[in-house]
Amino acid sequence: MSASVPLLQVRDLAVRFDTDEGVVEAVNGISYDIEEGASLGIVGESGCGKSVSALAVMRLVPSPAGRITSGEVKFEGRDLLGVDSGEMRNIRGGQIAMIFQDPLNSLNPVYTIGHQIVEALRLHMGMSKRDGRTRATELLDLVGIPSAADRLDDYPHQFSGGMQQRAMIAMAISCQPKLLIADEPSTALDVTIQAQVVDLLSDLRTELNMAVILITHDLALVAGFCDHVAVMYAGHIVEHAPVRELFGQSMHPYTLGLLGSSPSLVGDRSKPLTTIAGAPPDQTALPPGCPYTVRCPYVRDECHVALPELTRVNSVHSVRCLVDTSTGELR
Repeated sequence: MSASVPLLQVRDLAVRFDTDEGVVEAVNGISYDIEEGASLGIVGESGCGKSVSALAVMRLVPSPAGRITSGEVKFEGRDLLGVDSGEMRNIRGGQIAMIFQDPLNSLNPVYTIGHQIVEALRLHMGMSKRDGRTRATELLDLVGIPSAADRLDDYPHQFSGGMQQRAMIAMAISCQPKLLIADEPSTALDVTIQAQVVDLLSDLRTELNMAVILITHDLALVAGFCDHVAVMYAGHIVEHAPVRELFGQSMHPYTLGLLGSSPSLVGDRSKPLTTIAGAPPDQTALPPGCPYTVRCPYVRDECHVALPELTRVNSVHSVRCLVDTSTGELR
């Protein structure tokens, strides 16, 4: 692969779901790149399309209700939406891996942890069962599970929540993927275990030169882990920038609202938290203009007419808004 080509390129990706209430426009033409060894945080409220966009990259959108209606997902230059299912199975797990939100529901309860890790190693790496068990022990040890060799034959329910998540990480990195997608990897864990899991992912990213897409609603987690961040709202990316740039100079009203409703990471921590008024729009009937208009303190008449483009405001920072939030005036 040419050094100039990003590891993953997502272009104009759209996902729809057919429901009894109508067609849910879950992801609406999102685009981003991620380089080898880099990390991208995707943040936003529940239901904004974060997890669905990741499932689309993996070609795991539930069918027939869900479908990818447009776009490209290029991994090392190959469009994953165009490869056959057999090739996609080889890529999935072998070159791109995913950690799902709930480890207990993602692990198979009727197979031991060791069996599930060894199965991936035999399928993608061609290892024998004996070599697979040796490698599985090394992986469980790598992710910090005590007495790793003795835990291979334990079942998922015999692990605590934190250890289940560690086992999921071990399984995900077993084949040394070039890209790891972590979907809310610390949501169900207590604060101490969250910090341990994030530190583990950071160490593994460095050790394996592995790119990571981190899907979360935790802005502090993004600030400490990611290089770049994309903010999603109603299926759209509304702001995209390097982490320091976005936290230091947020430009979209929704991003400002998210930061205002989170404890301060820097500066005056006594500043009271604010709330974002209203609720996200019905994604079966998105308005013609910006979907944030009904909640936005900067709204103008022009905002109701058409959806703004995601526009680059400098060499590294893009925003989908007609208003300059630093002045309150139209751009």
